[in-house]
Amino acid sequence: MNKRKFLKELEKRLILLEETEKQDILNEYKDIIEEKVKRGKTEEEAIADFGSIDELSKEILKAYKINSEYLKDKQSTSSD
Repeated sequence: MNKRKFLKELEKRLILLEETEKQDILNEYKDIIEEKVKRGKTEEEAIADFGSIDELSKEILKAYKINSEYLKDKQSTSSD
């Protein structure tokens, strides 16, 4: 996964956060990826260092005291 796709996917998963918080997080991860690329990694390698995007987004939401399962529950309820 490249940087653009990773950031877009992470943004979708952080939809429950306020826009400013979400943008701060996305900018932080963008900067981390760019720094790793400067040090010789590919975008894909830099992103792989974060591990699963599912786990990453859960940990970020957890830090904001948001249950990541809420979004899944809300999506499944609205599609019923």
